Amino acid sequence: MPKKEKKRVIILLYISRKFQKNTYYTEKEVNEILKDVFEDFVMIRRYLIDYKFLNRNKEGTKYRVVNI
Repeated sequence: MPKKEKKRVIILLYISRKFQKNTYYTEKEVNEILKDVFEDFVMIRRYLIDYKFLNRNKEGTKYRVVNI
């Protein structure tokens, strides 16, 4: 993952497009999608949430892509 934020955001935007809009995913489903993209899928999942590409419900059980 690039250290420069601008490049990181571009990569995260690209990764976020692997998810369908208006679809809820379990953490396991998110991990499966991200495993194909990057070895450290947990880090990518955190970045996607931190940069608001993915939303997580309060319980942390469901994820969905933010409409961009």
